[in-house]
Amino acid sequence: MNPLIPVLVQQFPDAQFDHNNPALAIGSFPAWDSLGHFNLMLLIEQEYDVRFEPEELTELKSLSQIESALKSKGVSL
Repeated sequence: MNPLIPVLVQQFPDAQFDHNNPALAIGSFPAWDSLGHFNLMLLIEQEYDVRFEPEELTELKSLSQIESALKSKGVSL
């Protein structure tokens, strides 16, 4: 399971999705639209005390991409 699943659940508490799906990304469920994605990214920044560049906010579209970006910033997941 992706270590970002708890943050995803926190942001989208009513969403139903497969927690073991490695391809979870924007659009995987209705609430995860562009606004939901922006709010998720803000929550991830708060949770892991990191800052994403504006370009990163638009480029990182899946949990696996976000996880890799966090690791590249030195975050231990």
